[in-house]
Amino acid sequence: MRLLNIIFCSVCTFVFLCNPTFAKSVKFAVVSDVLYNVTTDKNNKNYTEGAKALNGFVDRVNENNYDFVVFLGDSINKSNSLNLKSFLNELDVLNAPYYLVMGNRDVHKISGLSKTEYLNIVQENNSAQKKFKNSYVFYPTPEIAVVVLDNVASGMPSNHGVFTAKTLKWLDETLVKNKNKKVIICQHVPFLAPYDKPSYALLDKQEYAAVLKRHKNVLMVLAGHYEQDYAVKDEQDIYHITVSALCKPPYTYNEIEVSYQKKLFAKPDKFVIDGNIKPAI
Repeated sequence: MRLLNIIFCSVCTFVFLCNPTFAKSVKFAVVSDVLYNVTTDKNNKNYTEGAKALNGFVDRVNENNYDFVVFLGDSINKSNSLNLKSFLNELDVLNAPYYLVMGNRDVHKISGLSKTEYLNIVQENNSAQKKFKNSYVFYPTPEIAVVVLDNVASGMPSNHGVFTAKTLKWLDETLVKNKNKKVIICQHVPFLAPYDKPSYALLDKQEYAAVLKRHKNVLMVLAGHYEQDYAVKDEQDIYHITVSALCKPPYTYNEIEVSYQKKLFAKPDKFVIDGNIKPAI
């Protein structure tokens, strides 16, 4: 037994003395407000702008080595199954896994797809989201968690963002479970908006802010909705980034790379974010 203890201690000493630092990174594409619309009228603005920009974006993704792609909501212009299925069909040729955030145009206000109907169609057509619900988490690396949040009002004739108490409770619990990872949050309606527009605002900002303040592992919050590029860092050193509408000139998306260092038996550290606005067409 004593010999085994000596061998074990020697191995542990060797591991800690020879524990190199590994440089790691993840690079992904973020796009919002495609407003894709199916129509046979080639002069229709929603067709020419949204479809053309989406096709260009798919080409750009396939030209690059992205680890994943996130659509930040309002992927379709009018909430119906034809638009959604056609939009998802356009993504069949993507060479990277993609994830959808629910936007206010994607699901019904008065008419259109319910959230359940929307999710059923998405899960039938996107293998990456088969097991996911309105809000979910995925892991592009062992050190990074990406949390997708639903903050779209259901059945309300409104463009406001709304978090339910259930969603905020789930977020709080998810951040606790991933306390040793850095978290990227993706949602449609931003917490810190690029400009003041009361009809677009997030209604329960204080409750959401309280959750964020309880945790130290949130790296950034990505959103769309306002159709304008914007980036700001808050007092907790969280980056809040909104992405412009893909369907409007100059037809851009965001490329984000997160680099960091990792040692065995240690938390990842020295996170660096590099973001670029890239042309889709």
